[in-house]
Amino acid sequence: MTRTQLARRTHAQHRAGALTRRIVGTPAEVAATVAVLRDSGRLLFMDRTQQTGADRVTVTVRFLDTPGPAPAPVRRLRRGPVIAAVTVSTVGVLAGVGYLAAQLTHTVRAAFPGVVGVVLVLVVLALLLRRKTRCAGLHCAGCNH
Repeated sequence: MTRTQLARRTHAQHRAGALTRRIVGTPAEVAATVAVLRDSGRLLFMDRTQQTGADRVTVTVRFLDTPGPAPAPVRRLRRGPVIAAVTVSTVGVLAGVGYLAAQLTHTVRAAFPGVVGVVLVLVVLALLLRRKTRCAGLHCAGCNH
């Protein structure tokens, strides 16, 4: 092909197709050629090797006619296990938060009378110890009320 013929090739003409070729050579040469095709991801099929001479073997291979490696196979996400894992995790977190909220509520209810009593005593002490010029309504020695 000339340079202009290469330039005139359309995308449809250059579509990747599968080629079938027979490789003949020494066992090492054939193994190396097959390894290159396999490592590039283009190897589709390989026949069993056949002995053709004392040190010659032949093998038929089918491979993709692309300059680069074959596209990676599409892996579908298995949604069932993913949904189950997310659901179980969410239920576990909600159960933990609910348990902690119940414990907090129980602790507040148990300590509420004591906290209210302490706050009430502090308010009374604050009112008694407050020194103002006017009377707060409590009878004390300082206001002459």
